[in-house]
Amino acid sequence: MKINFTTSNIINIYKNNRTIQNNNTVKSNRSDSIEISNFSKEIAKYLSVAKDYDVVNEKVDRIKEQIKNSKYDIDTDKIAKSLLKELKGCE
Repeated sequence: MKINFTTSNIINIYKNNRTIQNNNTVKSNRSDSIEISNFSKEIAKYLSVAKDYDVVNEKVDRIKEQIKNSKYDIDTDKIAKSLLKELKGCE
């Protein structure tokens, strides 16, 4: 069996491989992008609000624990001043 590759055949194979490699390079230079739907944006807002509630719940739990251990101090002067301020604003 005789295998005969001419120079032109080898050059053609080289050119074809080169073209395929260039096409792959062009494809890899593209960048992907995503767009978040309005529904997903709404969910993100609700998740943000839910995290705020977690902070409030932590504060409530801390105050409950202080009350349970009789260590919660109430500033009666501050409460009285706030009440008077609100009542004066209602006149």
